[in-house]
Amino acid sequence: MSTPITILGGYLGAGKTTLINRLLAEPHGRKLTILVNDFGAINIDAELIDSHDGETMSLTNGCACCQLRDDMIEQLSQLAGQKNKPEHIIVEASGAGEPARLAYLGYGIEGLQLDSVLVAVDASTVAQKCSDKFVGKLVRRQIAQADMILLTKADATDDDAAKAQEMIEQMTNAPLLNARQQALAEIIFERPAKHHPIALADDEADAGAVFDQLTFTSDISLPVQAFEALLADHADKLVRAKGHTGTHRLQLVGSKYTLVAAESRACALVFIAIKGQCNMPKLENALQALTVGRMVGPAGLEPATKPL
Repeated sequence: MSTPITILGGYLGAGKTTLINRLLAEPHGRKLTILVNDFGAINIDAELIDSHDGETMSLTNGCACCQLRDDMIEQLSQLAGQKNKPEHIIVEASGAGEPARLAYLGYGIEGLQLDSVLVAVDASTVAQKCSDKFVGKLVRRQIAQADMILLTKADATDDDAAKAQEMIEQMTNAPLLNARQQALAEIIFERPAKHHPIALADDEADAGAVFDQLTFTSDISLPVQAFEALLADHADKLVRAKGHTGTHRLQLVGSKYTLVAAESRACALVFIAIKGQCNMPKLENALQALTVGRMVGPAGLEPATKPL
């Protein structure tokens, strides 16, 4: 029997990480493997992690979370050939890329079958994002590539996402579900959308031409107050940032951020900006300067600070 693959896409900050954590916490009883872009970006909830060994997190419910490698075809082939293989594979597509690109990688691997492409859409920002001169094309193509739309953040709108839903329905015939109104396991496992191959146009949205990205890692934790001051200087230049400072978790969407005390771990942060709007080398140098003279390894938790 083939193992189904679900691709989860959606623009930066649409809530893919929240959806994955919800799915992992639900009592669906399935052995899953989650493939993500990198652990610094995904932020699997600490209470779900049993152990972390290299590229793989073993989770308390028997699932596994693996880092998505460049050689994804080989990685999927290895999963398909395992004696104790997963019952379902979830692949989190980059928010700066097109989910259909990952969907095509799954074709032709014995033991695997593409199930569907789900795309998370932030109801509170979809209108603005679709009309944005920099990212509008990418967001519209993500929506067009969905077999099912998961509408997120409807509670952040003043009309319960009615206008967003009407707009999306004009762009796609894919079923549209409010992600807050039912269990993710029911959406993914019990009513999956039948996948239809998508002919990708030559004028694809090139993420490399739209975004600059910085990944910062360190064995040394960042001092929270100094890091927050650095964020204050750069937040309006970034479209997305997330990860772990060594002592705190960061989530930044659209210049607003939260910085919350969390379990100690190695520092791993991802920053994304519209091309040319943030000086990434300068930001990287400033981050490196925060580690000078500090202890190796996560320090004791510092007081949580208020977000913008």
